[in-house]
Amino acid sequence: MQWDFGTGLSYTEFTYSDLTLSKTNVTSSSDTIDVSVVVTNSGSMAGKETVMLFLTQPYRSISVPEVKQLKKFSKISLEAGASQTVKFTLTADDWSVYQPQISEGFKQVAEDTDYVIAIKPETDCDVYNATAAANPLCATFTLQTGDYPYGVLLG
Repeated sequence: MQWDFGTGLSYTEFTYSDLTLSKTNVTSSSDTIDVSVVVTNSGSMAGKETVMLFLTQPYRSISVPEVKQLKKFSKISLEAGASQTVKFTLTADDWSVYQPQISEGFKQVAEDTDYVIAIKPETDCDVYNATAAANPLCATFTLQTGDYPYGVLLG
């Protein structure tokens, strides 16, 4: 039997809600984004859950093999019926990628464009379908630092 990444057996169920971002526009490479999500043990037994945050850059002008990257995770324990707010902080290291530079090694870059946060590995944010229903476990922020405007890294 094949299991999806992050899937494990449990005697209880967890529900996620109230995904929030502290900001949706990043204008400086020193900015951070605080991300929070409420996790509830909706089952009848105590259990542990690994809360995972993934980041996607739907449109990019440079070639990066990963489309959906696991950036943060936290393992929590909850009694039956209990809820907990899980918080993560994203920095430029999280939304940047490494681009090879001839005779200079790798350079960390982040294009000015939209980025999508997804909670849980199976969450489908359907970023390429403008008419898709909004997924409550997806959120978007826009990077606008002026350091690497979209498309300038093609050369």
